[in-house]
Amino acid sequence: MKPLKQLKQLSAVAGLNLRLQLRDPAPTLVLTVIPLVLIPFMMPAFKAMLLTDGYRGVSGAEQAVPSIAVLFSFLAVQNIIDSFFNERSWGTWQRLEASPLSRPTVLTGKALVAYIIQSAQILVVLSLGAIIFGFDPKGSLLALVATLLSFSAVLAALGVAIALWTHSRDTALSLSNIVGMLAAGIGGAFCTVSSFPDWAQDAARVSPAYWAIDTIHKVSLDGQGFADIWPSLAVLWGFFAAIAALALVQFRYRQE
Repeated sequence: MKPLKQLKQLSAVAGLNLRLQLRDPAPTLVLTVIPLVLIPFMMPAFKAMLLTDGYRGVSGAEQAVPSIAVLFSFLAVQNIIDSFFNERSWGTWQRLEASPLSRPTVLTGKALVAYIIQSAQILVVLSLGAIIFGFDPKGSLLALVATLLSFSAVLAALGVAIALWTHSRDTALSLSNIVGMLAAGIGGAFCTVSSFPDWAQDAARVSPAYWAIDTIHKVSLDGQGFADIWPSLAVLWGFFAAIAALALVQFRYRQE
């Protein structure tokens, strides 16, 4: 009964947080629509880069759609942070902590909703990119979805970690935007990593954006499948584990 009870409690917390998020969907919608406005402006530049890399018959959408989607997924982390600080200001977080629910259940419920929203946002951008701009992966769709879900887990953990480690909304949002722009930039969201100098190509590997974009590149342009990309997925889940550990350290510290 205890696992079933915990599952019901987790479902209740997640449902409450999802309803709170849906009360104001505008920020998520904006960060879903704006990438679709920018993609056609980036396609010519990415087409030239892909032609330089030896690809033929490309439109540029093969790189522009996932790159811009990854960039705006990083920017969407601010929505996770806002949700934490909004609930603190509304008193929702305090009421949940005062309820019979355990604090880990409350945090897990919030993190789960953050993960769902992050996943939905990037999946919608890539799906609309396929419909509008002809983004057509040659490889396994299962491998592509696995990559997007893995990357979304990293960003959800990042949002939770920043929200827990910072003490003000302004600091958290500023840190989120700085980290996001830097990680996306050095990871290849603005131009292909192959166009970087050698030292920068090596430095790009410290960014989860690099592993997400590179893996999508392998699936969409090189036609690779799940069996080919699992090492890259393992790296993304390594990022998730490291960031989640940082969040848990601060969470345990606040409990004490």
